[in-house]
Amino acid sequence: MRVIGIDAAPGGWAVVFQRDQALGIRKIPTLGALSDWGRDYQLIAIDIPIGLIDCYEIGGRICDRTARALLRNRGSSVFPPPVRSVLKASSYPEACAISRASSPFNKAISQQAYNIIPKIREVDKLLRSNFNLRSIVREVHPEVCFRELVGAPMAHSKRKRAGREERRTALRGVFPDFDALEVSDRAQNIPVEDILDAAMACWSAQRLARGQGRSLAETIPIDSAGLAMAIWV
Repeated sequence: MRVIGIDAAPGGWAVVFQRDQALGIRKIPTLGALSDWGRDYQLIAIDIPIGLIDCYEIGGRICDRTARALLRNRGSSVFPPPVRSVLKASSYPEACAISRASSPFNKAISQQAYNIIPKIREVDKLLRSNFNLRSIVREVHPEVCFRELVGAPMAHSKRKRAGREERRTALRGVFPDFDALEVSDRAQNIPVEDILDAAMACWSAQRLARGQGRSLAETIPIDSAGLAMAIWV
């Protein structure tokens, strides 16, 4: 089993990888290394929107709306990603104007969505220029994956101590050495929340590599850039 889970982190990306029986973590500044890792790993699960719609829709993509319904009280953690044309925006007001102009709904994007546009651009550029990665890089949402693992949405926010411990407990059930991973030297500069989410993504990558995972939607739309609009668990 050779899989990777990735979560956006300040100054780069948190990467939890499993190679055979070994579990490790590192922080990388950019995703350029994935071009090489694609030859060595079976599946890469990443917590970032990949396929993007061209016209704003209330609630975002079909997979976003499905994820939000599954998470119930934790549904606010799934926010609509920007429409594709917003990726060219150089400021929040410009991004809002582009989003409003994209559909009759006249909806701007949230500040939260705007803040991750550089990360979305990075993944988008990587997949559009490396066709071979498209079959092994899957979009996941950690909260949806935690729900899949334990059978119910998490009770507490990951920003709270109770929420972090709740997620640690879930991860210990599938990664017996998770505590050692969290305190390793390579994890010291990574926020705890990002370690938890990257580890959860790694668990999903395992499932998907074994053929046990699934998309939240039976039919997966393809966006105008040829990328799948799907959240996997």
